[in-house]
Amino acid sequence: MFARDAGANLAAVDRFLAINLPAHVALYAVNAWALLRAGDRVRRHRAAAWLDVPLLFLTSLPGLWLLGSVTPNLNTVFFVIIVAVVRVYYDAALGLWALACAVGMHAGLILLEVAHVVPSQPMYRSGPLQQVYSSSATMLGAALWVIAIYAVVWAMASYVANRYRASEHALRELNAGLETRVREQVSQLERAARLKRYVAPQLADQILRSEADLAMRRERRPVTVMFADLRGFTPMVERVDPEVLANVLNRYFDEVSRIAFEHGGTIDKFIGDAVMVFFGAPEATGERDQAVRCTRMALAIQRRVGELGEEFVRLGAGAPLELRIGIGSGTATVGSFGAAHRSDYTVVGAPVNRAARLEPQAPPGGVLVDEETQALVEGAVATEPHGEVTLKGFTKPVKAYRLSSRADVELRTG
Repeated sequence: MFARDAGANLAAVDRFLAINLPAHVALYAVNAWALLRAGDRVRRHRAAAWLDVPLLFLTSLPGLWLLGSVTPNLNTVFFVIIVAVVRVYYDAALGLWALACAVGMHAGLILLEVAHVVPSQPMYRSGPLQQVYSSSATMLGAALWVIAIYAVVWAMASYVANRYRASEHALRELNAGLETRVREQVSQLERAARLKRYVAPQLADQILRSEADLAMRRERRPVTVMFADLRGFTPMVERVDPEVLANVLNRYFDEVSRIAFEHGGTIDKFIGDAVMVFFGAPEATGERDQAVRCTRMALAIQRRVGELGEEFVRLGAGAPLELRIGIGSGTATVGSFGAAHRSDYTVVGAPVNRAARLEPQAPPGGVLVDEETQALVEGAVATEPHGEVTLKGFTKPVKAYRLSSRADVELRTG
């Protein structure tokens, strides 16, 4: 480029390179050392930047003078880039510091040339650009033009920085909101897990999904209820150690609960060794389906208790456990029952009473159902007549049926 102009000051270029390149190497070495020392310490990083900016401009100052302080000057573009990067990467304070250093050093050198304090060093010695250096007014105009360039670049960099900061702030708020929602969801899941240990999972899910207290509503609906009780539990309480008794009961209740959940039953309560499970609330699936699910659940529980006989003996029960089960179907009242500060979500009505009274009438290892249940499961679960039984609290004998141990047949919906 300089060879095209016979009057180019090539010696100035040589002096510029001799000063500028080593100065830049030293600056980058100091800057790298400062950044490595800073690590995560933001204040030291910023302090290094406050020193780097004027040092970076000072290393370029010889080039401004030796190659020509007025246009065309590549160092002007270099200074502009520094100001823009500092403004966007850091903040307004450090950006203003970079702008002041750039304008002060660049415009200050031009003013010194205009005042003839330092000699003018134009890049070219001939051609139209020589006229720029021959007039102080033109040089002042050029200085103002350079300052205007910095002002425009500052405004654009500020706009970009503000948009970047706004986006960064919005992203932080979004992340904070997501973190809050995630914590709330995790907390809700933890509460749900704890709640499901004390109430039926179906009821817990409805309580957590709805703002209204669904359990407080009472309504009449068809249900099927099962009562199960261990035979010989009272003598076992007197015979075995409390710790052994707890282990046996917990193992028994674990299996009953698992099977009840698999069939969609709502565990109402554990009373000593007794278990009450009902179908039809809080979610109803139809009278027939509810009765079939309940009876199949009862058969599964009996089979599982029989399979775990040896395990119960090893736990200290003394003998395999035998279970009696009674099942009743019909319309009952479902909802919250109890006092103002303590209530239970349960079912109350004739089918509950029949199931509770049928249970002690059942043979060990057997399941008795009332006439209503037998009618609902006919064709789906095999039953056989057990005859009429007299139930406490009922004025007339009740027809009872025993669930057969034969395999269940396919559920027919017709």
